[in-house]
Amino acid sequence: AIDMVMYGSDYLLGLSTMAPDWFGKRDAAWAAGDPAFHQINDVLQYLGFLTFRAPVPAYKHSAAMFLKLRGWIDCDDTHPQSPTRPDSDRAILAEIVKQLDQLS
Repeated sequence: AIDMVMYGSDYLLGLSTMAPDWFGKRDAAWAAGDPAFHQINDVLQYLGFLTFRAPVPAYKHSAAMFLKLRGWIDCDDTHPQSPTRPDSDRAILAEIVKQLDQLS
């Protein structure tokens, strides 16, 4: 599970800014005892695993790519001195977007 105690507040806050709507759906499913909680949580956990791998500061580029794929921002560039992720991550992130969209 995505747990601040285990992963820290930076991980949780960074990940939740990428998909605040899905964190809300996950939490609502938890409160309702809806088993969809586990499906949503698993996809969000996968997103976190992918984006917060080494080098961890590159999660900002992962977040920008994810938000662009969702149509929430127009550009996924980050600060020029910030570490970046490979272009191949876009296909994986697009699949995560697809998985989340299929859960709605």
